[in-house]
Amino acid sequence: MKLISARTAVLVALTVLLVLGLTVFLVQYVNHAAAWAQHPSNRHFYTNARLNTSGTIYDRHGNILIQMVDGEIRFNEDATVRTAVMHATGDRGDNVETGALLVFRDRLTGWNFFNGAYRFNNKISPAHDLTLTLDANLCARAYQELNGRKGTVGIYNYKTGEILCMVSSPSFDPANPPDLQSYPESYEGVYLNRLLSATYTPGSVFKLVTTAAALDHLPYIMRKPYQCQGRTQIEGNMVTCLTAHGQVTLKEALAHSCNVTFAQIALELGADRLQEYAELAGFNSSLEIDGIKTAVGKVDLARATKAELAWAGIGQFTNTANPLNFMAFVGAIANDGIRVTPKILADKNVFSSLNDTENKKELLSKETTATLKNMMRNNTLTVYGEHNFRGLELCAKSGTAEVGAERKPHAWFTGFLARDDFPLAFVVVIEGGGAGSRAAASVAAKILPVAIGVN
Repeated sequence: MKLISARTAVLVALTVLLVLGLTVFLVQYVNHAAAWAQHPSNRHFYTNARLNTSGTIYDRHGNILIQMVDGEIRFNEDATVRTAVMHATGDRGDNVETGALLVFRDRLTGWNFFNGAYRFNNKISPAHDLTLTLDANLCARAYQELNGRKGTVGIYNYKTGEILCMVSSPSFDPANPPDLQSYPESYEGVYLNRLLSATYTPGSVFKLVTTAAALDHLPYIMRKPYQCQGRTQIEGNMVTCLTAHGQVTLKEALAHSCNVTFAQIALELGADRLQEYAELAGFNSSLEIDGIKTAVGKVDLARATKAELAWAGIGQFTNTANPLNFMAFVGAIANDGIRVTPKILADKNVFSSLNDTENKKELLSKETTATLKNMMRNNTLTVYGEHNFRGLELCAKSGTAEVGAERKPHAWFTGFLARDDFPLAFVVVIEGGGAGSRAAASVAAKILPVAIGVN
């Protein structure tokens, strides 16, 4: 009897070890199978140490962005297009972490989780090409309008989530890469996709977040007049405006970006409420764009003093924002409070749904967004100038983000088109660009007509 019990114990122990071993293997397989399959020793994928990616990458109109020919990467024929989409497609050295050549390598090489290597010598192969949601010519125009300045431009359809424009500067022609080390200042951060992977002080575009919180939780906010004498002192810290705005309503304060008014509103809301709405807007979290995670913009008011809270409500203090994440928040304002997660793949393969994150999320109520839309439309009509954006039905907010006394502010301009035929949201950020209502707004004024086919 004792012998049987001992043998049973041994069998149970071996069974447990087997189950644990299989569990560990399955976990490792799920997490690392693609890397194992694409190891240089795998002759299905490598020839002479070169990865055999035979897929073709297209833009939304069928233009070839990248094509493999005889084992060599061939780029689009237009140098401006190649340069403009480099952060979306990638370079030959896989230095761009957001590039399709790297991110979607599984699809391009012919591998998936269930079938393994389903392409052998290019003879037996389901489609493994990629179509991106990007408009290559729109991206090229956006890159030209940045005119060598560091920054980013993003445009997406806030109904479908399709990213039409994703441009980051500086960039370079991946078909003819320059000697980057010889020009370190010009090419600083050249491999960084500034739309997806950068964060910036938001400045006054953050006032959209403060306004949303005020509309929901300060019942008097649309009736109360605020007084701006050009400056106000909070705990010995001076908050200033470029000019004295006099008596203003919330609508007027947003249009003229009155720091004094928004500092007071932030104090009326309190740190906890403003923190709540910052997180609703996407701060302190990342969006996942077809498997690519955005950088995390941060707002931390847990131990903020009154002066720090006031500056946070204006979009300063230690606030940082990721451009794409903030563009998605603005898209939610346009879309009756529903944020549709942006996407870069136009033709997802059947296995990609395993990694899908939540596609839609309600951020704000229809009532709140209706008021915000009206206020952002008023910004264009009374400040930015309808003549600069004729036919676009533009709703927008500019931002001039202070980043230190010795550096020029970052210029922001973000918003959307209130048109059912072109439901587009956008963001423009220019590092050291100065006033957002001039530098970034002028870029948007030239690019947005192209997005709707006017130019």
